[in-house]
Amino acid sequence: MSDWGFVFIAVIAAASMLLVFNWRRPVALTRTVVIQKPIDEVWRSVDHIDGDLSWQQHLDLHEPGPDGESVTLSHSMKRDDGSKVGWVLQFRIIERIAGKLIRLHRTGIDGLKTDDRLLEFSIELEPRQDTTLVRLCEKWGPRSLTGFALAHMDAAQSLARLKSWCETGNPEPKGRQGWVSFTISAASLMATAAAFSLLMGWEIGVIFVGLLVLHELGHLISFRMIGQPWGKIIFMPFLGGVAVSRVPHLRLADDAFCAIMGAGLSVIALVPAILVTMFDVGSDQFRHAAFIMAAIAGALNLLNLLPVFPLDGGRVLRAVLQSLLPGHVRSAMFFMAVAVAAAGVIYKNPILAAIAVVAFFQSTRLGPARSDIVRMNGSGALVMSVAYLALAAAHAAALLAFWPSLVI
Repeated sequence: MSDWGFVFIAVIAAASMLLVFNWRRPVALTRTVVIQKPIDEVWRSVDHIDGDLSWQQHLDLHEPGPDGESVTLSHSMKRDDGSKVGWVLQFRIIERIAGKLIRLHRTGIDGLKTDDRLLEFSIELEPRQDTTLVRLCEKWGPRSLTGFALAHMDAAQSLARLKSWCETGNPEPKGRQGWVSFTISAASLMATAAAFSLLMGWEIGVIFVGLLVLHELGHLISFRMIGQPWGKIIFMPFLGGVAVSRVPHLRLADDAFCAIMGAGLSVIALVPAILVTMFDVGSDQFRHAAFIMAAIAGALNLLNLLPVFPLDGGRVLRAVLQSLLPGHVRSAMFFMAVAVAAAGVIYKNPILAAIAVVAFFQSTRLGPARSDIVRMNGSGALVMSVAYLALAAAHAAALLAFWPSLVI
């Protein structure tokens, strides 16, 4: 690759990644749903003063203020071990028209201008014969493109739960309305599959996307293994996917474990190639397909295990540093970004160079862990580091052994 070609591709790739991971803007969304109930019945389920809000997911307490102008919502999510992760939302009611409209503004958050949480929302009802049109408007603080997609997904789920609650008395939606999250994730996956097929040809594109799903499924399974609820997946054309947990991790060991489980589950993709190599079985076509899958799995997961943020390897390194060297997290992550940038320049690899640029900007937001999170001790950090290095070695070996099958 020429010097100018390397620079051009690196700039385009870095700009695309920065747009996804570092571009943060306030989110304003509007979604509607038609509920097959009269407006007065629907109002009883959306009025934050006198209504019944038990359809809201994970809601423990709905407490209107004595002045009638504020409301507190307490939510919690139960883990498999019986412990709970809770959070409290406090709102000031800025407009309320009984039977028609309620608008609330979030209070009690420091740094509203930089907070990426829900800051304001309104629910407006419009009668339509025997049905009711519900219009939900939300305003969030600055979020990335992934956060933008998740905000829309959460809003769609809330309306689906409200519709099911009003029409059936059950807040768990059935049928088409119950597949909101799946539909959004599936649509993003199809767009990703089309993008990679266009880039690499449909055969390799399909294998690549299948391996991407396997990788993200590893993260979702790890959430369940540590007692978390199932998370969510968003796919991004030409870039990959992101698995998001529903509640923050309480231990840095959990953070590191969930990060490496994408590459951990992806070891499955290496098994067919290893078996046909060891026992010399299978047709030539099957062997070739197995080698291609192993090569792509090795490349995809080795890339994800690079020790720079926000890749999985960077999350493992961050967790180890926050446990053992909390005062050096940012400087160490900067150093790793520079090292990856140097490797990209030396080998004229525009992807590595682009990842390094993103990692450099992401590292500016890193530092010591939250005060409420449990650190790893030395032995725990050692175990996690060994597991990380073993997975990196396995995928590197697969890449070196089977990459010729991909380029021939």
